[in-house]
Amino acid sequence: MILEYIKLSVRELLNNKLRSFLSLIGIVIGVAVVFIIFSISDIANVAITNQITGSNGSVNINYVKDRTDKMEVLNSSMNSNFGGLGDKSYHYDPNDLEQLVLVNGVDDAIAVYSTTQQVKINREKLGLAVRSVSDNFMDFYGFKMIAGNPLEAYPEDERINLALINDRVLDYSLNMTPEEVIGQKIQIKNRLYTIVGVTDTPNQSLGSIVAISKDAYDLMFSRSTIQYFSVKVKSGHDLDATAQLAADRLNEIHNYTETKNGYALEDLSFIISQITQVTGILSLVMGIIASISLLVAGIGVMNIMLVSVVERTREIGVKRAIGASKGAIQFQFIVESCLLTLIGGIIGVLIGIGVIEIALMVLNMKLPINISYVIFALLFSITLGLLFGYLPSKRAANLNIIEAIQSE
Repeated sequence: MILEYIKLSVRELLNNKLRSFLSLIGIVIGVAVVFIIFSISDIANVAITNQITGSNGSVNINYVKDRTDKMEVLNSSMNSNFGGLGDKSYHYDPNDLEQLVLVNGVDDAIAVYSTTQQVKINREKLGLAVRSVSDNFMDFYGFKMIAGNPLEAYPEDERINLALINDRVLDYSLNMTPEEVIGQKIQIKNRLYTIVGVTDTPNQSLGSIVAISKDAYDLMFSRSTIQYFSVKVKSGHDLDATAQLAADRLNEIHNYTETKNGYALEDLSFIISQITQVTGILSLVMGIIASISLLVAGIGVMNIMLVSVVERTREIGVKRAIGASKGAIQFQFIVESCLLTLIGGIIGVLIGIGVIEIALMVLNMKLPINISYVIFALLFSITLGLLFGYLPSKRAANLNIIEAIQSE
């Protein structure tokens, strides 16, 4: 029975193609915009999380005075995650790296030697994080050379006078391309280094850095300026659980298992939740504003359905005269209205998915389409049909049979 109503509705919509098309436009645009807004919110949340926590499967382990103090753990996490710009710490032993890589699920580990310095490049003074380059430095973070060569390409005795920078350094007012900066001198304290390579920035939380050999770093700074340890987790292993095993192993080695102070995983969940909460509110507000266009489109559908009732008055009268009930007439117009808005919703969702897929390609991101948004959009479209088709259907069902038959 319902299939018959749907066939009748399809036939009626096809008999008035232009009018149906014009009615669809508002629904299609409204659904597409709402779908895109909420999907953009998801993309923004993923991008923010990746910017803060990184996306290469690594977690930082910090030394804190009180592991039960969430704010202290958060502050340590912020310092280590954004370039390792915290205070010097003397609670790390480079030999612990051998123990960390033995932890089940840990793929690699690195000790981050870092300190903030005012450096000079081409007469420009910049505040950068000076990093020590270990043997696994490039591979651990996934650095790729944009210009020049890595330090390993040079004889060991020459590396002490060489330096690498990442492309974020060029974001300052250097007015130089990666190729042009190769060979330039960079002054750190009173020593000059030659820039021999420019890398990309695989994780924006690394900040703007200049990397020098470990020997050069040890000559200039204390050997005990390790800021934190970072461990990379093997694919297929739980990131947090594996990293926690590594932190537990450090606490066991240094007898911190029963103390408040010790090693703790970075915890940026608080700041991430605050930022994503803001983006969620903004998306909700924008979605509500966009939904107004859907309501306007719904009113347009109701107007078209009322016109259809007027045009089909004689047809309705004939159907009533041969036995069609008021409920059947009303249901027919409800089905027609819901079918119209559902078609608009489906087209709008398809357009929205297309726009989001293009955006993900441009941003070089992978994010599955949220099925709940698709279901919500389609259900909302049907609801619009029910709400704005009710009045026309009620009017059609209540037409006087004699007057309807006599109408022209």
